Amino acid sequence: MSTATSPPTVYNIPAGFPFAKTLAKGLFARKNDMPESLADTTILLPTRRACRTLREAFLQLSENKPLLLPRMQPLGDLDEEELSILLGAEETLNLPPAISPLRQQLLLARTISRLPGFSKGPDQDMALAGALGQFMDQVCTEGLDLEKLPDLVDREKFAKHWQITLDFLGILSRHWPKVLEENHVIPASERRNRLLSALNTYWQKNPPERPVIAAGSTGSIPATAALLSTIARLPQGCVVLPGLDQNMEQDSWDALDDTHPQATLKKLLTHIGCMRTDVLSWPHTENLRPVTKARQYLASEIMRPADTSEGWQNLGPSGQDKKAFTNSLSSLYRYDCAGQEEEASLIALALREVLEDPGKTAALVTPDRHLARRVATACRKWGIEIDDSGGQSLPCTPAGSFLMLGLAAATENLRPVALLALLKHNLCHMDREIPHYRSLIRTFDKILRGPVQGSSLDILKEKLEDVPELTPLHALLEKTFGPFTTLCLKGDQSFTDLLQAHLLLAEALCPPEILWRGEEGEAASLFFSDLGQHADLLPRLNASDYKAILNRLMKTVTVRPSYGMHPRLMILGQLEARLIQADRVILSGLNEGTWPPAPPSDPWMSRPMRKDFGLPPTERATGLAAHDFVQGFCAEEVILTRALRVDGTPGVPSRWLERLDTVLQALDIPPGTIAAGPHSAYAGALKDVQEITPAERPAPKPPLEARPDHLPVTQIQTWLYDPYSVYARYILGLKKLKPLEQAVDEAVRGNILHKTLEKFVKTFPKELPDDAPRQFVTLAKEEVQKISKDPVFWNFWQPRLENIAEWFCAHEKDWRKNWNPAVQEIKGHLVICAAGKDFTLSATADRIDRGHDKTAGAVIDYKSGGTFSLKGMKDGRLPQLPLEALILSKGGFKEAGLPSLSPKVLTYWTLNGGRDGGKITALSENVEETLQAAHSGLIALIEAFRDKNTAYLSLPELDKAPRYNDYEHLARVKEWVALNGDSMEIGEEAA
Repeated sequence: MSTATSPPTVYNIPAGFPFAKTLAKGLFARKNDMPESLADTTILLPTRRACRTLREAFLQLSENKPLLLPRMQPLGDLDEEELSILLGAEETLNLPPAISPLRQQLLLARTISRLPGFSKGPDQDMALAGALGQFMDQVCTEGLDLEKLPDLVDREKFAKHWQITLDFLGILSRHWPKVLEENHVIPASERRNRLLSALNTYWQKNPPERPVIAAGSTGSIPATAALLSTIARLPQGCVVLPGLDQNMEQDSWDALDDTHPQATLKKLLTHIGCMRTDVLSWPHTENLRPVTKARQYLASEIMRPADTSEGWQNLGPSGQDKKAFTNSLSSLYRYDCAGQEEEASLIALALREVLEDPGKTAALVTPDRHLARRVATACRKWGIEIDDSGGQSLPCTPAGSFLMLGLAAATENLRPVALLALLKHNLCHMDREIPHYRSLIRTFDKILRGPVQGSSLDILKEKLEDVPELTPLHALLEKTFGPFTTLCLKGDQSFTDLLQAHLLLAEALCPPEILWRGEEGEAASLFFSDLGQHADLLPRLNASDYKAILNRLMKTVTVRPSYGMHPRLMILGQLEARLIQADRVILSGLNEGTWPPAPPSDPWMSRPMRKDFGLPPTERATGLAAHDFVQGFCAEEVILTRALRVDGTPGVPSRWLERLDTVLQALDIPPGTIAAGPHSAYAGALKDVQEITPAERPAPKPPLEARPDHLPVTQIQTWLYDPYSVYARYILGLKKLKPLEQAVDEAVRGNILHKTLEKFVKTFPKELPDDAPRQFVTLAKEEVQKISKDPVFWNFWQPRLENIAEWFCAHEKDWRKNWNPAVQEIKGHLVICAAGKDFTLSATADRIDRGHDKTAGAVIDYKSGGTFSLKGMKDGRLPQLPLEALILSKGGFKEAGLPSLSPKVLTYWTLNGGRDGGKITALSENVEETLQAAHSGLIALIEAFRDKNTAYLSLPELDKAPRYNDYEHLARVKEWVALNGDSMEIGEEAA
């Protein structure tokens, strides 16, 4: 330790040693000589997590025996109560309280909204306030003053858009101090600097007589660096650095830039006034394991500055250098995985393997939060809940998602997707008031499917009128959502009113004792309580802005579980891993842009501006990331992983992996020398299938009594070309559900068109008016608005419908010279005896017209698209119209009021709305022969499937596959088509 006049005392715990355990071991050794000295010692550490880690290290060394621990204080979030213990009773501080992050963002947003020309709306102001708050915290952290910006930055050197930014910062720098003063607060970073400065000044004047140790800090914050300099000169003070490279030659030390892992430590030593050669080794760090020493040597070479990279040529391909580097590869594994799924699976197995060795620990260190979540999820299949230091943002937790779903349902006026997502959430407890709630919700789900016809409580009521058992559900929805949805539709409201209505809705759907329990519920409760206290800072806004702002603010809240995590496995970010070591360290996400991260873009200042103002370069983050990598790389057992592709994009290996390969190449050591280890094989074994049997074309043979004896004409073509679909629908009873909020596809467009045509012909059964196309478009608009009242939706379809109207009215006028409309959407059937048993063929004809002679009939089928040929109708490949005509000829529509007619024309009217408007495909010759062929073909088909050996094959003729197939996934068509080397093309007439 230092004396009052001695030079600074600085120690180092090299990379490769578990920092907390090594620090505790050195202090623990002193306890044997002076038992009271441990309790008298004050240790300053970077974070509260570091304090917990050191406390655990002491307990492990004492073998859980009673022990008086040193006083441990965090430097990162020192408060006045903790500082008063360090200062002594005679010193008092009178500092304004720190502004909370939430209040700071809200005040900044309000300040921005009041600056002429800068406000872009409540949500954008809030986003800008968040980014601005981070920038201003960095300015305060570095001890700079925004008010001096105009004097420190030469405006003429920069582009016009940067000058606009400077104007904005200049205006803000004049307004913001007044805002803080009015609220009697100061920025949290400024308050921390004042606390550290007060402690620094006090210790300079009153050096403590007891030992003071500052450990693990790199001094990246100026106020912290100043305090460390003072501690290093205290009579019994010292600074313990993490991972200083004392083996680096002086030329490399002199050439360090901001991206180097030692750059921050070099600046700290310069600030303290200590030469690197004067730094002492912490006790118990002298005896390095050969592997650790070699790993440090390798890490130092990997991080060698570019200016001295010629040193790689002097390593030599043989001799002691090669042997040392080869030794350093022991217990070092590297995996280049195909993608993040494989990477996560491999990491999870490596973590799980550790648990087979009692007492062994493992830590995954990665800045990739997405990968960390994947690994945590993969570990759950073994019942392992792993401690993820990054936690989850509040909206991603069950409580947070439930609160946001309730808000979405209300602000979207009970749209089906938002409403059902809420009603099916585990926290939705409406079952307290409605018996058989889950069953009713399934029924409700089916009713809401299909095209969106608007959304509101009234529309829901209309939908539910024919389902009496859902009446209680609608009444409860009206009672629960009515006040909030009404408020949302009224336009701008006070934030307080919206917040209160939102919380009342949430607590009506979920009892408070359930909603606000646990870590996530408590975090949500504290957040909304804090937000409610600051609601007066927000302007009046509409429900959409309220939702956007709330989601943005909730994302700033992180929820971390406090119990139930595995004691020997951890997932750590870079910051959390700095003082924590495990027996196995997994460094993952080693791609450029992830680790190291891409230098953050600064929206407020360019690089030259930052330099002129005194802010640190953005590359400093790369240097800190490199230091974290080296600390992990020098651990006893290390696994390096990266994904070759991330989200479908090729990943670029981290520069440190590239440098590792370069160093090994200089030594004539193949990069493949780094063993891949067994974990890749383990991960492969979990997915390995000994024998892959290609899926076969489904060919079910149900018993005869299960086979259908009643089919509509529209299914006969399907029966011909995809019998499996008939099997799935009519034997298994499977029917595809319509999607929620169904998009307007060809099926929906076809329904709109059919209803419009039906109304038009009924409205004008004899002569067409002069403005027939306009009347047609008016009727079409009425049908479209039943689906959606959105004017954009109508504007999209209007031109096509106008083309259809012109074409149809012109054709209809000419058609009625020979034919009169008889019936539309008429149902009929025909009983056919085949194989000794009756088979019923049913039909709903779009339209049947009667000739002027009262005996001839024309069967018309409307189509909105597709290709139809006369040949297809004649040879039986398009059987729908011939079979409808057969039913007509046999009097099958009598029950609907249409007598038997002699079919003379079978015609498809394809109204696609293209340039020509539509197309006619009409069969008027040899109609009788076509009907006879269809009849005999149908009997043959029925008889074939009344043979128990006839299978319901899936797509027996692939070139005639139907255009739409609801059961393709069930038949696994793509699988057996691909594995069997077949190809599938939709037939021309398969529509």
